[in-house]
Amino acid sequence: MRRTAEAGVTSIRRALMRVRLRNRCRLGHDSMVYEVDRILPTGGGRESIAIGDYTHVRGELFTFPNGRIRIGDYCYVGEQTRIWAGDSISIGDRVLIAHLTTILDNATHPLDAAERHQHYRTILESGHPRDVLLSPRPVRIEDDAWIGCSVVILPGVTVGRGAIIGAGSVVTTDVPPFSLAAGNPARVVRDLSAGEDSPPR
Repeated sequence: MRRTAEAGVTSIRRALMRVRLRNRCRLGHDSMVYEVDRILPTGGGRESIAIGDYTHVRGELFTFPNGRIRIGDYCYVGEQTRIWAGDSISIGDRVLIAHLTTILDNATHPLDAAERHQHYRTILESGHPRDVLLSPRPVRIEDDAWIGCSVVILPGVTVGRGAIIGAGSVVTTDVPPFSLAAGNPARVVRDLSAGEDSPPR
């Protein structure tokens, strides 16, 4: 009886979550978003953020007016992780992203100081402008990658299939498939054979 009641409560919570998300993103089958208010499709509507099946999102997904975020099936996005897209951030299937990670495909503000100040003022007064130059470069995280806690992934980076990024790393260049990268800036510290299941040290 208790299990039936708990299942009923869970079902109601999931239904309410989906109602609250209907204008914020496309959410796949049996996926969960734990903080609905952290799904922020600025100007792009629900089509700018797509979350696959059986994926759990505890962090923040934010799109600038022209940005797109795509997350595949069976993924996890940890607490206080921020994924901010000005153009395109694509995350494959079975990707694990730990807590406190930041993934950016753009500069977030103009490089020129006067333009940066005007950008900030416009955000405060009327929201994110569509015409600001943020120098976006797409980010791709391929299937089966594992991103450790407190990692920063910068614009233009591809993290290859099955790659692991060690905790606290700053990723500025592509990481090959089935490799372990760590450090600031991150560099490959060892190769991983396909199917290897030992965690990074």
